[in-house]
Amino acid sequence: MLKNYFIISFRNLFRNTAFSVINIIGLAVGISACLIIYLIIQFELSFDTFHPDRNRIYRVYSEFSGAFADKNAGVPAALPSFVQQQFTGIEKISAFHTFSARVDLLEKQKNLDEQTDIVLVHPDYFDLFPSYEWVAGSPEQSLLAPFQVVLTESKAKKYFNSSRVTEILGKTIRYNDSLEVKVSGIIKDLQQPTDLIFTDFISFNTIGQSWLKERINTEDWASTSSSSQLFIQLSPGTSPEKVKLQLREAEKKYLAFNKDISWQIAFHLQTLANIHFNPDLRIFDRNRTAAHLPTLQILTVLALFLLLIAAINFINLITAQAIRRAKEVGIRKVLGSTRGELIQQFLCETLVVTMFAVGVSVIITDLSLIYFQEFIPDGVEFRLTDSFTVLFLLITTLIVSILSGIYPAFVLSSFPPVQVLKNQIFVKSGHTRTAYLRKSLIIFQFAFAQILIVGTLIMSWQIDYMLNKDMGFTKDAIVTFYTPGNQPSQRFILKQELTKFSEIKAISMHDQPPAEAGYSSSIIEYNTGKEIRKHNVYRKYGDTAYIHLYNIPLIAGRNLQASDSLQEFIINETYARQLGFKQPADALGKILHNGDRDYPIVGIVKDFHIQSLHNPIQPVAIANETHNFFAFSLKLATQGKQAKDVQAILKKINMVWDKLYTKEKFSYTFMDESIARFYKSEQRSAKLVTTATGVAIFISCLGLFGLATYTAQTRTKEIGIRKVLGASVSNIVALLSKDFLKLVILANLIAWPVAWWSVHVWLESFAYRIDVQLLLFLGSGLVALFIALATVSYQAIKAAVANPVNSLRNE
Repeated sequence: MLKNYFIISFRNLFRNTAFSVINIIGLAVGISACLIIYLIIQFELSFDTFHPDRNRIYRVYSEFSGAFADKNAGVPAALPSFVQQQFTGIEKISAFHTFSARVDLLEKQKNLDEQTDIVLVHPDYFDLFPSYEWVAGSPEQSLLAPFQVVLTESKAKKYFNSSRVTEILGKTIRYNDSLEVKVSGIIKDLQQPTDLIFTDFISFNTIGQSWLKERINTEDWASTSSSSQLFIQLSPGTSPEKVKLQLREAEKKYLAFNKDISWQIAFHLQTLANIHFNPDLRIFDRNRTAAHLPTLQILTVLALFLLLIAAINFINLITAQAIRRAKEVGIRKVLGSTRGELIQQFLCETLVVTMFAVGVSVIITDLSLIYFQEFIPDGVEFRLTDSFTVLFLLITTLIVSILSGIYPAFVLSSFPPVQVLKNQIFVKSGHTRTAYLRKSLIIFQFAFAQILIVGTLIMSWQIDYMLNKDMGFTKDAIVTFYTPGNQPSQRFILKQELTKFSEIKAISMHDQPPAEAGYSSSIIEYNTGKEIRKHNVYRKYGDTAYIHLYNIPLIAGRNLQASDSLQEFIINETYARQLGFKQPADALGKILHNGDRDYPIVGIVKDFHIQSLHNPIQPVAIANETHNFFAFSLKLATQGKQAKDVQAILKKINMVWDKLYTKEKFSYTFMDESIARFYKSEQRSAKLVTTATGVAIFISCLGLFGLATYTAQTRTKEIGIRKVLGASVSNIVALLSKDFLKLVILANLIAWPVAWWSVHVWLESFAYRIDVQLLLFLGSGLVALFIALATVSYQAIKAAVANPVNSLRNE
């Protein structure tokens, strides 16, 4: 019997080729969208899930409140030893320090670009994370002595171009010109997704025997850096709450060493699993942003809805073919088929269509991952050899088959054979419960599509607004680059050489451009005469050309003077207001205290953004201190020039660089590109939502096409009679189209409140955002109406121009 079901299913599949292709494409598009989202979510949720006892591993991080409010993934360097000596309920502990450095390979006379992913660790790091496989050396011996380093296989091959471990062990590596270490071990790279992307593991004991002790004081409670990390593993049965209570004692220790501060500190525990999803604390991989858990949740809902509307589309298309299958059902019943057998037959047909759709979706998924690779996280792969992917496809096939096939199977199997064989089954079918259900499904499809259309438009406009909003400074035609920190005199020679180029309109030396992903701040004091006010202020260092090159307006006072001895500040309007001055100019001449120095305020500049538009404008103080000038900004004369001319200018700059910095590679970025990177996550989300919108509209139109076909078939005689009585083609088209347009209008009315709420929630994450106008909803509604009208017009016109003789022949 089952074999017979499949034979009939394949016959029907190829008998109605057009409808079969539409059915398969509709389901395939929905399944592939769902599959891609599944792959993204599976990938993001798989980070660091392979570590033993991962549910008991936590990172300790710091949170500041009061005058200085911030979260920091690091802890004071003295905290790890305090925890190790004073805390109970902790089975394992690992403290480490991350840093980046330029690498020199002495024996190969080879210099590399600055390398990241370097970490100073105790051997207990590999006890806490035992998933590393050792190729040479051991965790007990390879990091005990000072000046030892363990490399991953990939980094060892990069450094020494050798696959033989015996040739690498004992080799010398020099970091930042002075820190020489010997390779004492090799480990395999972690193959599973992880945020622990370290490749160079230097023994922690190296700190006390090298210049690193000047940067890292393991007894220091005064400073907190994100490079100083602490991970712990709780003992079995120990609750996080018990450790949190002990962390309160550590907070008291911190405050005892920092009595005069105007902020508070709290130490918290962060689960290992949460590290990948917490953008406030960042992850170790600088090339990847932390995953956004709410976005993954939205994607999950999106995947389910896309799969649902694909199933709805299938239902409507199958129902549209009911008139063709009705006589078949009647004859089968007359010949003795039971309703149960008919249901099994129709479910089998749905299963066959779904299997074909899954096959097509595999091809679509493969192509989509290539096309959208810029917006899909690195590492997301589609492999049919992956058991979880295969299981997902099998479950999806089963669910879609049941979801799509159960309703048509019950409807088609319920036809009374006598009425079917008399062609009476579709009389007044437009007012039955099944008709209302079909229309409800169409409303659901278009309501969902309308929400996505509104969301796509809002996201696109907001991103465009952010990219084009005045940041308070010029960002066009400006190139920025950083110089090595160990050759300060070369910077001024470089500046002299660059001034000779007529293609460069202006040059500024500074610590960083006005807006950048990284930034530094410090507590600056102001004595009003009655009280001392402390503010967390974002510090920037720039020369006299800084505000001119970036066209930051000076609204009061004067610019910074070119002097190594003068210590003075230019502040922005926001900081002036925080100091208590209603008129920014009133702040001129006031003295600010930072560290052990006094800085008079000599100028006020107009507010400008130092971060993305997610954040409000912050208080800023700019000083002219040449020892902090690590970066250059060049304003290029690009007017009337083509892209090749700009590349020629950059090539000339590169030639000068190579003469001065023989060991360093020239690396630059355009300021407008740096600003655009602020919104990379939003751009990726917008691309995904836009694609989902296209998929939803496409599938919805297929469903509408099916319902239009069904309606035209059931009203064939009515149309014939109307034409005989004089109805024109336009009259017939209007008659068949108006009911569908009513459904779309109703879908819009349902979707708009949901869409309005959704976009407002999303926009609340931006300090500066667009206004949501009513015109947007009306415009998107008209777009939906036009798409619906275009979809149903084909069937309406086809029915309107048909010969009425053919439709009335049986009367």
